[in-house]
Amino acid sequence: MIPIYRQSNVWSARAEHAIRALLSGTAAAAMFTMMALTLVDVLGRYLFSSPVSGAYEVTELLLAAVIFMGLPLITADDGHIAVDILDGVFSDRVHAVQTWLIRLINIAAFGIFAWLLWENAFKVLRYEDTTAVLKIPYAWLGFMMAVTTSFTTLVLVAQFIIKLANKTPEGER
Repeated sequence: MIPIYRQSNVWSARAEHAIRALLSGTAAAAMFTMMALTLVDVLGRYLFSSPVSGAYEVTELLLAAVIFMGLPLITADDGHIAVDILDGVFSDRVHAVQTWLIRLINIAAFGIFAWLLWENAFKVLRYEDTTAVLKIPYAWLGFMMAVTTSFTTLVLVAQFIIKLANKTPEGER
């Protein structure tokens, strides 16, 4: 029998793996669909003078989906771009304060961004907005963006709590 403290780690690892597989698999499928649609559209346009109707709209929607599905994955891997031009100028203490401040600002910014996306998703749903040519509803995309941004915020909060728990007087463990 696995001890209770290790059971939670097993379940959290399984949940993390499932979420990563869902997000990365869905993003990969959307990316493949964009690639195939673009290929068929270009071949149709130049070989048969008959492009795929609405290909631009579908590609636009799928691109937004890929970007927002990748956001929690990149955040969980600490894969965001970081500019470290001034790191050599500041002391370790100032660098530590800067790191914690950036973490708090990221949580606040992504939290506000998620809130605004939720508001926008519900507004789009109420107005029943659709694309111009194919009349594809925008609401699904708005909610997907809100969900993934909210999840990204939760990832940032979890990282903050974990880093805080691992902090020692000398710095992080």
